Amino acid sequence: MRRDELRIIETWCTDPGRRATFVKRIWALALFTSLIVAGCATGPTSVNSAANRTANTAAEASPKGAIPTTFEAAQGWWYVRFRLAWPEGTEPAWYRDLILADLIVRPALADNRDAISLWRFHRRAARDAAGHQFSFIFRSSPATAARVYAEIRTNPTLRELQRRQVVTSVSYDDLSRIERPGIADTSDPAWSPQMQEAWPAFIMGVSQLWLNLIAEIGRGGTWPAGLDARYRAIDASLNELWQTEGGHALLHHLNALFGYQPVMVTTRAPMRF
Repeated sequence: MRRDELRIIETWCTDPGRRATFVKRIWALALFTSLIVAGCATGPTSVNSAANRTANTAAEASPKGAIPTTFEAAQGWWYVRFRLAWPEGTEPAWYRDLILADLIVRPALADNRDAISLWRFHRRAARDAAGHQFSFIFRSSPATAARVYAEIRTNPTLRELQRRQVVTSVSYDDLSRIERPGIADTSDPAWSPQMQEAWPAFIMGVSQLWLNLIAEIGRGGTWPAGLDARYRAIDASLNELWQTEGGHALLHHLNALFGYQPVMVTTRAPMRF
């Protein structure tokens, strides 16, 4: 050690004020060092340690990449099937599908739209066990399905149609189990797996278009009084719009999306797809 360094130390040791300051700084440095060492040695608090142990245990128990889920959070497909009166020797009253879609399904769909990932309509009429049936099909959690079912059951227009025996029955799925969990579970099983998976998004857009057209047509013009007369007239206008504009607005642009490639269809006059 050099002489000048020894003189500095000697001065600090003999001067009482400087000596006290020097001792305080040494103690502060020692305390600070001990706290750092203790923190590194003990790690997180006991609460955080317990949380970490729980998370680690859960991670070890779950397969890598798996997303834990519950029945309440899981999604599946749900049906509401409206059976309509169809007397023998008559044509199906197709306009009544519009009443069901516009006045009964639309409000329930609007109230729960954010919780419904996919949805669509299905229309059919055949002389079999199902007869004339209009279906609302949607994908959601069981809790959302329960809300949709409750709104439809209590809809005043539906109650009136049931009272008049226009709607002869309404059936709902069992909410205690999800029978159709997959995206493709309501697609035609004869299609390719790729088409089955992709088609629900397409038919949802088409169903929304059809529902929007009912509203747009209904807002214009003067319509007959009475529920049946009004929707019979709207249905006639909707059919005319399909016949005059559907070829270009829908079929042409769908064909264009597929690069104008030819498609295999059954040729009839007039054509139906």
